[in-house]
Amino acid sequence: MQIVVLAKVVPDYEVPSADFELVENRAHPRYTRMIGLYDENAVEVGVQLKEKLGADLTIVSYGLSDDVQFLRKALAMGADKIVLVEGNSDDPYVIAANLKDAIDRQGSVDLVLAGRQSSDMDRGVVPGLLAGMLDYPFVPQACSVENVDGGWKIAQITETGKRLMKLTGKGVLSITSVPENVPRIPAVKAIFAAKKKPVEKLAEIGARSMSISELSVTIPKMESVCELIPAEDMDDAVRVLLRRLKEERFL
Repeated sequence: MQIVVLAKVVPDYEVPSADFELVENRAHPRYTRMIGLYDENAVEVGVQLKEKLGADLTIVSYGLSDDVQFLRKALAMGADKIVLVEGNSDDPYVIAANLKDAIDRQGSVDLVLAGRQSSDMDRGVVPGLLAGMLDYPFVPQACSVENVDGGWKIAQITETGKRLMKLTGKGVLSITSVPENVPRIPAVKAIFAAKKKPVEKLAEIGARSMSISELSVTIPKMESVCELIPAEDMDDAVRVLLRRLKEERFL
């Protein structure tokens, strides 16, 4: 059995919004880079399945050559190898097409896992596009996966609770964050062992872009206004507060 996890290296997603800076419509290059938050959840689910099923676990990524050093964390967590397609497109269709090519080169892949959305662009569309290209069923917002009777028992988070479903055959799942798939912290021994695991780099294939172009990226201005309400008389203060909240349409 072979499982593939998609992982994207992104700028530090914990940078405070007040310190965030753009350069040419993207995060400033000074920020530390790391595997995306939800992608790490997907890696954790993949490692758990590998441990239970004895599956081969491959990390497939689209990005820069230097991303390998950050992707090695997934190897330290328990993945077997990295396949990196070198490219710098932000077009989700181009990314999905290159990921499909890399997955096709791995032979028979039983399950593809991905984070529910990237931690930089926050689009969450690549897994669905990839599923269409692979002609695999797509299940978004999955939180747990079990191998049952030759198929997959999947728990999916919904707006009102949780849905259980069964997938027969191959599929693409986007993984959301729950306590059961919090990424493990690799042991020191595993970190050193990850440096010896195989890394394969592939050249980007030509793929047509979608008919959507990016015009601009801006950081929203965060403004706050503080209004002090006299509190000598608490009844008057409450009346003033309620009136102001209604005027500002908070009530």
